Amino acid sequence: MNKLILLLILSIIIGVCISFTPSKDTLFFEDFQDLGKSSSKWIRSSNQEYSGIIGFKPANDPVDENDMGLVLTQAGKRYAVTYQLSHSIDNTNKELIVQYELQFQEGVTCSGGYIKLYTDREDFNVETVDSNTPYSIMFGADVCGSNDRIHFIVRHLNPITKVHEEKLITAKPSVRKDRVSHIYTLIIRPDNTFTIKVDNESVLDGSFHDSFTPAFNPPKEIDDPTDSKPSDWVDNAEIPEPGATKPDDWDEDQPLRINDPDAVKPSDWLDNEPLLIVDPSESQPAEWNEEDDGEWEAPLIENPKCASGQCGEWVVPTIPNPLYKGKWSAPMVPNPAYKGEWKPKQIPNPNYFNVENPYIVDPIIAVGIEVLSNTRDILFDNFIITHSQEEAQQLLQENWKEKHAIQKERQAIKDAEEAKKLDPSQGDIFETIQFYLALFQTEANQNPLLYLVAFSSLLLPIVFCFTRSKKPSPKKVKSDDDSTASTTSTTSTTTSVNKESVSIQDKPTIESDESDGDETTTTKKSTVTKRTNKVK
Repeated sequence: MNKLILLLILSIIIGVCISFTPSKDTLFFEDFQDLGKSSSKWIRSSNQEYSGIIGFKPANDPVDENDMGLVLTQAGKRYAVTYQLSHSIDNTNKELIVQYELQFQEGVTCSGGYIKLYTDREDFNVETVDSNTPYSIMFGADVCGSNDRIHFIVRHLNPITKVHEEKLITAKPSVRKDRVSHIYTLIIRPDNTFTIKVDNESVLDGSFHDSFTPAFNPPKEIDDPTDSKPSDWVDNAEIPEPGATKPDDWDEDQPLRINDPDAVKPSDWLDNEPLLIVDPSESQPAEWNEEDDGEWEAPLIENPKCASGQCGEWVVPTIPNPLYKGKWSAPMVPNPAYKGEWKPKQIPNPNYFNVENPYIVDPIIAVGIEVLSNTRDILFDNFIITHSQEEAQQLLQENWKEKHAIQKERQAIKDAEEAKKLDPSQGDIFETIQFYLALFQTEANQNPLLYLVAFSSLLLPIVFCFTRSKKPSPKKVKSDDDSTASTTSTTSTTTSVNKESVSIQDKPTIESDESDGDETTTTKKSTVTKRTNKVK
């Protein structure tokens, strides 16, 4: 905690005493401290597809409340917001550094956090930007579930077809998906190399000549499409040895395993000992009535004498058969007719071209954010495009480093508190329930489908309870008292009494003689059920 307070004081001092000042190498800089300028320069697309609302405000848990950023405030929305430069950027014979700060304040499930550097064209209109607007570079974080990567895509003009093609880096550097801010840096050099950094640490070093798919330059030669493998071409490197025969002592009938000849039945093996025995601790309940309940059977338990597994029939263990050889086949030898793996002959590529310096991108006229976000409150800040690595490094040190350190300290404290809430043995049970409900609400706000799943999970058991069929109630046995006194008859009534998991047997007839004038005797037969015990 003391360290956190010291870092906070230090950041305030640095913020007051030092402020980043752009230089002649600065091509674009935006820290959102001049809200009047920022709100007028960052233009939302008029395309109705992009309905997401942006805000210029501090972070939800700010280190400095005066530190503003551009925030994508809503989840499940598309955004297109663009800043048009006063003049285009050309990186010929110069380093080009693109850097920005990104913070997934509420975590991330499936959202874009990348930026686009739009191509300088006559038809470019900052107010009509959409997903089809041509860009020169796309760079930054992109996350969707477990599939995440840092994009670096270059749109390159094919000099033969005159069509732009997207060139993607083959590698997939990982995105930082926690809730603190991170700095993403792209460095393009005139020697056709590039570096991608996250938080000032390199995550990928590559070359424009061999790190992109598809490659900037096609191969000089290609397979001849008219060539085919000759019918007599032999491409089997080995063949069964000619003349080889199965040895006389090769026994294909030997089994893979045999009984262990050295195995001896243990002297304490109990052949006749049952695996289950009557539980000696159980006795017939005092209320048990054999006439009504049937013969009482004591429950069974595992035989303690068989705890070591040495009960029942003894079986001889098996071992690998030393004589087993399996099915015989001739040994393989080099094929004298082998010509090697066939490949079609190569011919000059009619579509070949050579771009010596693919690092040179089409001139850039605007910086934009064009993404679909399923996460709210994604914050962008501290944009810079420059020819100077030192300048980008200075911005990182002055505007981000100390803030990042404080955010990490705060996040560590929050993580510890949440871990405590996740542990049922820690804290009050109601606080734990409240925490899980809040956690569910946070995730459901990111993915509203979870609300439907939860509602269905609660509704289905209720529907089941109200719609399941009721069991028929047992029939009532008509007694002698219910008989009509004026009627003289002999009535035989049979009552079936159903009990779970028991068999039905007839009970001896129960006779009852009652004389009332000319009335006759009523005989009733009742079918009763024996009860039996289950094995423990």
